[in-house]
Amino acid sequence: MELLVFHLPYSKAGLEVIKKYYSIFDLIIPAWLEVAGDGRIRTHEDAGIIQQYMSKEKIIPMVQNLNLSGQVSNELVKDQEAVNRFILESLSYLKKRGYKELCLDIEGVRYENKERYTDFIGRIAENLHGAGFSLSISIPAKTGNSKDSTWSGAYDYNLLGKIVDRIIIMAYDFHWPGGPPGPIAPINWLQDVIDYAIIEIPLEKIYFALGLYGYDWPLNQEERGRGLVYRQIEELARKYKREIEWDQESRSPYLKYELNGVEHEVWFENRCSIESKLKLLKEFQLRGVVFWRPGQEDPEVWELFKGKLLN
Repeated sequence: MELLVFHLPYSKAGLEVIKKYYSIFDLIIPAWLEVAGDGRIRTHEDAGIIQQYMSKEKIIPMVQNLNLSGQVSNELVKDQEAVNRFILESLSYLKKRGYKELCLDIEGVRYENKERYTDFIGRIAENLHGAGFSLSISIPAKTGNSKDSTWSGAYDYNLLGKIVDRIIIMAYDFHWPGGPPGPIAPINWLQDVIDYAIIEIPLEKIYFALGLYGYDWPLNQEERGRGLVYRQIEELARKYKREIEWDQESRSPYLKYELNGVEHEVWFENRCSIESKLKLLKEFQLRGVVFWRPGQEDPEVWELFKGKLLN
């Protein structure tokens, strides 16, 4: 199973992980590009640093909608002139920089624009393929073809699976900062997402993206949760003298503590939870796993790829 990682430009923690473990990563997907609603591309590269460790053949630049704004995504897919501009700028970027593939992470598309998004991806794929480039997309996880989902309903697994070269399914944030506390990616939900994906998408194109972070929710319902990296979670456990607990049903670790009279729940990923998920992905012979993102993780996660480290 291939091992891929996302990377945020100029993330010092992420760069340290890449420097230490670059030999085990098959591909790196840096979020170097943003697209505005008019189709213009903005770049935020730390290419020189990454290329000290990874060849251009192992780098897939990623384009995200500007500020991950749903308004930007929906403007873009509805505007043919903007799509034309984006295609031209994407091709120019790839040719100038010498990369072989582009990854699109266009989030927040509304269900009413489902066909427009599919057409948008189809046009980009046609132009990139025609010029000798490959196309990947990163899309939300879902367990069925629901019309009700504002987050994932616009992403047609079946049609997209026929168009692009890789599909990365973002299998995290089942529980998110704006909702109640709980596991980031419970194993039973991950199973349901896999069951749906393998029906709709060719196996050789499916990659699952797993999170490496956690969230801390105050239980007063007035505040949103906040994101934490593993190091911060360890510090909380030490500071409040609390044991990290394990939820067998979701195969997820969690931590409880009290601050200023308010109970907190922290759910996160560690080596054990990631190992459970990797076993499931391998069982279904999926093409690969993608981690969001190095620098946030339990360092022991990389020990799960010891075979790669030894090769």
